[in-house]
Amino acid sequence: MNSIITLLIAYNQILLLQIQKLLVFIAKNIPLNASKYDFKSPKYNKYAIDKAPIIKHFERFDYKQLLSEYLSSNGKELKPVKSRSKNPVPDSFICPRCGAPHNYLYDNTGGRGQLLCKVCAFRFSKQKAEFKPVVYICPYCGHTLDLKKNRKHFNVHKCINQKCPFYIQNLKSLSPKVLAEYDEEKSRFKLHYIYREFTMDFFKIDLSSIPDK
Repeated sequence: MNSIITLLIAYNQILLLQIQKLLVFIAKNIPLNASKYDFKSPKYNKYAIDKAPIIKHFERFDYKQLLSEYLSSNGKELKPVKSRSKNPVPDSFICPRCGAPHNYLYDNTGGRGQLLCKVCAFRFSKQKAEFKPVVYICPYCGHTLDLKKNRKHFNVHKCINQKCPFYIQNLKSLSPKVLAEYDEEKSRFKLHYIYREFTMDFFKIDLSSIPDK
């Protein structure tokens, strides 16, 4: 028993010595009150944790079933769109959510690229006519986040709205010197809202495969 106590005391002395060395190293090399360690700088925004995004879930529908349900509940058929626009919806377009043909689609923004399905009320872009069951929304401005990067274990979604309050506030916080650095190399700063969507299942990770270092 005495040998165990002696061993623990000796081990404790070694730990205290290591702690003392670390404190001396910190005192000599890391002046925490120095301005260069100002962690309020926009340079460190990429390490900050932002608000969670607003997540919207969209269910996929069958337009034929929706038209049948409309007929049953209203006693009349849902009529196709009578387009009077100078930019009619091309025949090849269908609703990516319910599959409704072009004659049920509105030119929702006067030729600026957004379409609206009369059957399921889904809005989508002519350039990106795709259905996403899950959409991430910026919690500051309400704009849909753009998928910017696909990594091995996560996706990066970004708000590209130049009028987003989050972006404007971060931009205003830049000093003239830092603003010049930002103009030269914008990738070093994180001024827009960013959300990382992790795609890996943490519950299925084999802990024994994680390296010690």
